[in-house]
Formats: sequence, structure tokens, C-alpha cells
Amino acid sequence: MKKIAAIHIFFSLSLVLFANSKISFSSDKLEGSAGKDKTTTILTGNASVKIDNLQIKADRIELSGKNYRFISATGTVSGKDEEKGLEFSSSALNFDRDTEVAEFLGSVSVKDTKEDVLVKGERISYNKKHETMLLQMNIELTQKDLSCKAMFGMYYRKKSLLELTGRPEVTKEKDIFKAERITVNLDTKDITLKGKVSGSIIEKEKKKADTSSKTENTSAEKETSPEKTPTIKERDNTSTGKPNLDSANKAEITINDSKGKN
Repeated sequence: MKKIAAIHIFFSLSLVLFANSKISFSSDKLEGSAGKDKTTTILTGNASVKIDNLQIKADRIELSGKNYRFISATGTVSGKDEEKGLEFSSSALNFDRDTEVAEFLGSVSVKDTKEDVLVKGERISYNKKHETMLLQMNIELTQKDLSCKAMFGMYYRKKSLLELTGRPEVTKEKDIFKAERITVNLDTKDITLKGKVSGSIIEKEKKKADTSSKTENTSAEKETSPEKTPTIKERDNTSTGKPNLDSANKAEITINDSKGKN
């Protein structure tokens, strides 16, 4: 394998990559090697690579493969995709330019600025073409007053849909839901529980009406009328009355938020 000078690496890299996509990079130090089977460029110290609208910064960035298909970043990794509205940070990042799949590793944090969603986990794989995120290991997704936790999950950005497995738990305001599998619509705030389910729903009391009129009716409404009562549909044959959120029976329950997306 033949060693070549950094300045030659810069020009050869520019000629190859700019032909297919707009790429630019910078760092305190640049090293490279070239051969028939493999060409590698290593950026260290304030390393930065920009591919079209994707910006990646790290302590160390390596570009390798045919036409520099693979990009690996390590150290303090951060960046953003301006087109997709994503900001991210992690300990490591692997990006395949051909498949447009980015794999984030170690204390991952991804902010979806378009949906006002923050996702955290130990490993997140993002498919840029399909706009999906495979979430793994101690994941957490938050959106305003909604908090979702699980071991594994799948986030479909186009559908604003989140699927959770592995001891999933969803908290909305003071309501808590647990099940074997939970699906959350981030637009409508509808929550679907599948399998063994449990949880608690706290009904808010209706605000008092004008004290100058119908004081007695206001008092009665306070005791009987909640401000927001989730509509719950239980699809099993174990109950025809109030849904049981603490049952060993297999069930599918959907909690509908009447307010929908704010």
C-alpha cells in the first residue's frame, strides 16, 4: 500500500466525491493511504465532514471504501441534518453514503426539531431514505408532557408513530401505562396497549364555573365530570365494563386523547 502526501489526498478526495455529492471537510491533521483494494483518509483534531445537508463533527473521522463510501466518527461526535431537521450527539457514528443509514453508538441523543421530539438510547440506527429509527437499549423518547421508555423501539417519522417493546412504559402528564407492547401516535397522542397491561389514569376535576351563577350545579359537576377522560377501548372478552389496566389477561387497549395534537 502506497503512502501519499496529505495534499494529494485532499485533491483526489475532492475530485471523486464532488462528482456524486457535495462534500467538504476540515481538521487539524490529515493522514491517508491509497491502494487497489482500499483508500483511507483519517481526520483528527476538530474533524468535520459535510455531505450535502449532513454535518458531522468529531475528534476523529475516517473515510474509507470505494469512493469513500463509509464514514466512521469517534470521540465527541455531534452534528445535524438541516434538510431532515435532526440534531445528534453520540460517542461514535458509522454512516454508509450508499444506503444512507447512520448508526449512532454510546449515549446517543437525537433531537427531531420538526416534531419537537427528543430520543435517547445506547444504540440508534437511522435510515435517512425511509426516515425510520431503530432504537435499542434503554431508550427514552420525550415530547412535551409525553415520556416513553423501553428497551427497544421503532420510530416512524413520516407517520409520527412510535412502537415500544421490552418493558415499555408511557407517561402522559400523571397517567402511567405499561404493557408487553405499546404503540404511540405522536400526532394524536393515542396510546395502544397490547398483551398484559397495567397502569393508572388520574382524572382531572372540571374547573369551577362562575361563582355568581349555578353554584350548586358547579359543585355537582366537580364531583362527576372530568375535564378530560380518555376514551378507552378494550378488545378482549374478559370485561364489558370499565377497562382493567391491571390485569394478567391478554388485551389490546387504546387510549384516545380527545385534544389531539396541540
